[in-house]
Amino acid sequence: MRNFFYFLARHATFLFFLILEGLCLLLVFNFNDYHKTALLSSSNAICSSYYSAQDGVSHYFHLGSANEQLVEENAQLRNQISLLKQQLELLKDTGNVKLLADSIQKYHYIAAHVINSSTNRSRNYLTIDKGTKNGIQRDMFVINGSGVVGLVSAVSTHYATILPLVNTSMHLSVKLAHTNYRGQLIWNGVSPKYALMVDVPEHAAVAVGDSIVTSGSSSFFPEGILVGQIDEVNMDKNGGFYRLNIQLATDFNSVYDVEVIENKQQTEQRLLESKNN
Repeated sequence: MRNFFYFLARHATFLFFLILEGLCLLLVFNFNDYHKTALLSSSNAICSSYYSAQDGVSHYFHLGSANEQLVEENAQLRNQISLLKQQLELLKDTGNVKLLADSIQKYHYIAAHVINSSTNRSRNYLTIDKGTKNGIQRDMFVINGSGVVGLVSAVSTHYATILPLVNTSMHLSVKLAHTNYRGQLIWNGVSPKYALMVDVPEHAAVAVGDSIVTSGSSSFFPEGILVGQIDEVNMDKNGGFYRLNIQLATDFNSVYDVEVIENKQQTEQRLLESKNN
């Protein structure tokens, strides 16, 4: 307490000046409309800036949950679209409305996030945060909002690893979107942005910018999913086939939100094909 009084005595002149300054400002702003208006405008601007910054910070911390919700909603929409497409095809082929009620959705979409990945190896991989507990199984197809990601290669209870397109052991049956000529997509281990499409016959019409999509020729991959675009057209050194440089639609350096596709009719298809073999 003695130090407090000592402080007041030592700075009495300065404190008295501050009090008088405050009284003067109070009188000026109370009895002068122009200064009063200016003060209110300034205070409103400061408050607006503060609340805007506060709202920005709050919005930033809610982005994660909002994005999670969007991913889940996107998977649900894909499921609905998949079922509607299948029912439309069934109705077109048979004209039997009753069969629609008995139809089973062929493809089911499961939203997931990439939690670990590599792009600088010859055998790259991705790890997602969903596993058998969420219905994930081996050989399920994986996509994102841009296009094809890869194939589920191993699964545990809560996680799964993905064999991406940028893996030298990954081969994908693809086709030219506008002509349906088929070929194989392979990765040469050079850049995660590009792959090669081979075995395309030389009489096929190809051009830079043409879209490449999945062919749907296996039970793993749905047809028509975007893979990339032709970036460069070359002929195979042995002749007779094109060797196309493909710019991949998926950016494997930043892939995060993905969807795993379950083919509910895959077992039936495999059993039938195994009888022929």
